[in-house]
Amino acid sequence: MNIGSSLSALNAFSTQMNVTANNLANVNTDGYKSSSVVIENGQGQTVKARVVTDNSQGPMAPNTSAENGVEELSNVDVVKEMTQLITSQHSYDANLKVIETNLEMRGTLISMIA
Repeated sequence: MNIGSSLSALNAFSTQMNVTANNLANVNTDGYKSSSVVIENGQGQTVKARVVTDNSQGPMAPNTSAENGVEELSNVDVVKEMTQLITSQHSYDANLKVIETNLEMRGTLISMIA
């Protein structure tokens, strides 16, 4: 069991949850561009997180104070973000359990040797 790969996965899924939380916090910020995280394999059985900004246009809404009478709203999709948050949390928990199990096994092995 490689604790390093699980630790890097914890960091990657933590980044993913932070990005999702930031997107949800900015759902009502006009013109906000959401971000997403791409989880990739790194060197030596590690996991990396790459943050990507979604530059697609958000919905347009009338605004009489805007120059052209409309303004762009946030492009955050709340349903997508909530689904991503659930998936990220489960993946984080699974990797945490791998680390806990590894430490328990090492403790048991040390007890048997001692």
